[in-house]
Amino acid sequence: MTDKKLKILGISGSPRNSATLFAVKQALQVVEELGIETDLLSMQGKKFSLCVDCGRCIKENSIECVAFQDGITGWATRFLEYDGYIIASPVYDVNISAQLQGFFNRMRSNWILLENNPHYYAKKCGGAIAVGGTRYGGQELVLNAINNYYLSLGIKAISGGPYAYVGAGVCSKDKGAEGVAEDLEGMESIKALAKSVGLAVLNSNK
Repeated sequence: MTDKKLKILGISGSPRNSATLFAVKQALQVVEELGIETDLLSMQGKKFSLCVDCGRCIKENSIECVAFQDGITGWATRFLEYDGYIIASPVYDVNISAQLQGFFNRMRSNWILLENNPHYYAKKCGGAIAVGGTRYGGQELVLNAINNYYLSLGIKAISGGPYAYVGAGVCSKDKGAEGVAEDLEGMESIKALAKSVGLAVLNSNK
């Protein structure tokens, strides 16, 4: 095992302090029990501009967006520091939230790094959480969207095993954090996924 302090970033893609944020916090608690440090980024209250594909970050060789200075400035750089990620989104129109998609798009400048080091993310691991109002409300498509983002960077998309094949699917019944806590099946999937991501990070850094 390396002496390096391992750290996982949890991201809540919801604009609210509710079910999705609660789910991410539950996952990070499991990770911390494995001795891994955690940070949390919530899209709640974040005001930021969308990527307009101006290409200035690429032309100016900048990891950060140079067109806009706003609520997520600095996160393209900070994102690189983590050994693993647990990203969650509410189900909006059978897809991830606009806030999370906007965050992903603003990370386009990461391609500067990947062009020079295409395997930069090869040892990093990520897990996905989807929170829907109903049991079959589009969670799997949201999980796929998050996992596809990992794959686009070269991050290992982690399975939670029998309880969470492609990530943790949660049903809140539109009752916020209370609804997530009451969804015992969903809570089991969160715990299984979080443990799998934590163990994958530990194994990748032996």
